[in-house]
Amino acid sequence: MSYLNDILRYRHFWTHLALSDLRARFRRSYLGILWVALQPLLLTIIISAVLNIVFNQPFSVYSVYIFSGLIAWDFVTGCITLGAVSFLTAEGYVRQVRLPMAIYPLRTTLYCCIVFGLSFGGFALYTLALTPEVFSWRWIYILPFMATLLVFGAPLAIISAIINVKFRDFQQFIGLILQIIWYVSPIFLPRAMFDKPLLHDLTAVNPIAALMDILRQPLLDGVDPSLRQYGLALVWAAGLWVLALTMLRRNERKIIFFY
Repeated sequence: MSYLNDILRYRHFWTHLALSDLRARFRRSYLGILWVALQPLLLTIIISAVLNIVFNQPFSVYSVYIFSGLIAWDFVTGCITLGAVSFLTAEGYVRQVRLPMAIYPLRTTLYCCIVFGLSFGGFALYTLALTPEVFSWRWIYILPFMATLLVFGAPLAIISAIINVKFRDFQQFIGLILQIIWYVSPIFLPRAMFDKPLLHDLTAVNPIAALMDILRQPLLDGVDPSLRQYGLALVWAAGLWVLALTMLRRNERKIIFFY
């Protein structure tokens, strides 16, 4: 509790760092923060156009499906890849001031949350333009989804930060792992593909698939999200938190020696 109180006490500091990261990303950019929504939008249009031509997928419905997957996936990958360098980019602070080490990966998680929120605004406008019929009161489910996403992403950032500060090859290696997860999760490929016998068992325990279903079921399908999918995502989150807190406890005072 003392450690948690220290994190809360310095919340203004790591909130400022997260906002500084956001400003630095778009400094001297003409479109600025609009790129947060434009990047997944342009990628959505490219993928949707290709799959429409090759597999005859309906562009409007399928592009909304892809857009939703991309913004959620970007949050998860951001927590991992940006979290991996969160201790390295904070070296100046770590060397000069003794603060709870968890605030640096949490800063990354907050940054990813802000980016997700802005991207979701772009997704909502895009959906309103192409498929306005999917809008309903169930869009309120985005709030528990974001809470679940936050609980799932924060320990990923902590774990990645600790591993990468000790083993710098992790930053290079994790890109390959994420690429594999990208193809075995329903991020841009049709969800029905993952219910086939070859992928069904893997999908049943895949937390990314659970997160995608929690997001899309109320927003795009107009049904209440499955409690099973919430349970799967939260079980994975609990396991990640146990691992993250164990690693943090064992390495908190050692991190300074790995610079």
